[in-house]
Amino acid sequence: MEESKVKAIRAIVLGAGYRGRAYAAYANEHPDQLEIVGVADPEQAETITAPRYWSDWRECLASRPDADIAFITLPDALHYEAAIAALDLGYHLLLEKPLSTTEARCREIIDKAAAKGLLVITGHVLRYTRYFAHIKAILDSGELGEVVSIAHQESVGFFKIAHSHCRGNWSNSVKASPIILQKCSHDFDLFSWWLGRRCLRVSSFGSIKVFRPENRPQGAADRCVDCPASIERSCIWSAKKMYLDYGSQLGYMFADTSREAMERVVRETDYGRCVFACDNDVPDHQVVNMEFEGGATASLVMAGYTERNVRTTRISCTRGEIVGDGETLHICRFDGGSVGGSAPFALRVDNPSRHGGGDFNLVAEMLRLLRSGSPEEVKSTTEQALESHLIAFAAEESRLGGGKVVELK
Repeated sequence: MEESKVKAIRAIVLGAGYRGRAYAAYANEHPDQLEIVGVADPEQAETITAPRYWSDWRECLASRPDADIAFITLPDALHYEAAIAALDLGYHLLLEKPLSTTEARCREIIDKAAAKGLLVITGHVLRYTRYFAHIKAILDSGELGEVVSIAHQESVGFFKIAHSHCRGNWSNSVKASPIILQKCSHDFDLFSWWLGRRCLRVSSFGSIKVFRPENRPQGAADRCVDCPASIERSCIWSAKKMYLDYGSQLGYMFADTSREAMERVVRETDYGRCVFACDNDVPDHQVVNMEFEGGATASLVMAGYTERNVRTTRISCTRGEIVGDGETLHICRFDGGSVGGSAPFALRVDNPSRHGGGDFNLVAEMLRLLRSGSPEEVKSTTEQALESHLIAFAAEESRLGGGKVVELK
């Protein structure tokens, strides 16, 4: 008798923005593995194909859809409430980072999931890419000895810092979350994963250098479309330039990228505001220094004013070093020998998702854990999500305290 096919795992999507669409797209490529059974979003739920739609995520959960996973890709401030409600109903979670906007709430989500034996996998997609997993494999091989220090820069890109962290959803730490948590929890996750050790203490400095009211040109309007041509033409930050002239760098953030839709974005939404007249309060540059168990140190530079949106890394070890430009790795053994470690085969297979294939690889890992992962593996994966958040919260506490050293609990 022919063996029956494995039934696709079912998911609901709470929030059909860029991240919700990115994860849900896995079902289009692999309908035998993942099925989207419902989507909740007040404006654009139908940008994701599904048999049922809701305008509110609470209505979706109240109807208790027959699903295994809840993809929670709502605004940051809603993560906690939605995560707790979904866990109470027995759903596993793909919870976009940050888990929540406070340390206490992050801990509560992880504790509840662990107590109920449910999986929480967060949107730290970088560890599921070939490039960063290759670094992990080399370090784990021991061929370069022990890690002594990590010097890492996240170059956000001048267009991205203006889009997301001045005009956009993550411009205000009270309404959303601090930039060091929202943007750089990826990097802290990499450090903890590469080292396999806890971070002990943190210090940080950072501020807003450019996007301040006093830097606004005299005569500039509140919206770029209303700005005098003499000012708008020479402004680096003009929304007309960013979304209409070379909007391809940011177009992936929007469901509708037609010229008409992007003109409406510039005319009517916050993305058309003058960068010097926003309610932003998050730094546009920040540095974080960390000490880990065993004495290894790491430094992170988050730089907003860069040409490219890329991460560069130098890892110094006792027997060699790794230098990465975000695309290629230079690996040196001080004794002249070769290094054989490489990323797992599954991560070396190309796929059409963003973050170097990390979006789809993360979903694939979640499905693997639900099908065949042991309870201990599910528990450890769930708990790993917390470490990067604790570093980020400590960094923000340090920055607000003038760079004081903060010990992690």
